[in-house]
Amino acid sequence: MSAKSDWAITVAAVGLLAACQSSPPTHYFALTEIAPTAPRASAPAQIPIRIEPVTMPGELDRLELVRRTTSNRLQIATFDLWAAPLEDMIRRVVADDLAARLAPGAIASVNEPAAGEPRRRLYIGVQEFAGDEHGAVTLHAAWLLQTPNAASQRGSEEVAVTASDATADALAAAMSGALAAFADRIAAALAAHAESAKSE
Repeated sequence: MSAKSDWAITVAAVGLLAACQSSPPTHYFALTEIAPTAPRASAPAQIPIRIEPVTMPGELDRLELVRRTTSNRLQIATFDLWAAPLEDMIRRVVADDLAARLAPGAIASVNEPAAGEPRRRLYIGVQEFAGDEHGAVTLHAAWLLQTPNAASQRGSEEVAVTASDATADALAAAMSGALAAFADRIAAALAAHAESAKSE
């Protein structure tokens, strides 16, 4: 191998090392529950609701934060990562948000063991959950509540929340806000259904 080749390899190695040393730090983010602004719904004792695993498109269910720049283009934040799988965080946060909005005991823990006890089952399918480059977050999700020996309830919600700025911190906070608004709507629908059932 010539001296020139040795030099080229050395320069490339030094450049690669410098690039690694100059990489920005990695930041980790989590979604969090948000306390309700309205009083907790009152409802007669019913079978607790278990939130089932959430489904969502693979292009959004990533460890990196995703921003949608156009209808066909996504911006993947290499150094802004979720602290846990996004679908798992959505499930946990929606469960916590609903537990704060419905009657005590209405929501079963997502971590409870499968003991065979009766449960109503809430299924959530997320079609869109991302912010854009300006900080506007859109959540579009459908839900289905299955109750043993009763008719199912279902709904489809679209929530828009504008972040305080376009940073990753603000994006995560706005996404948490969107989940809280989503829980508000589910809680309102369940309360209305319970009232309707009482009057029948």
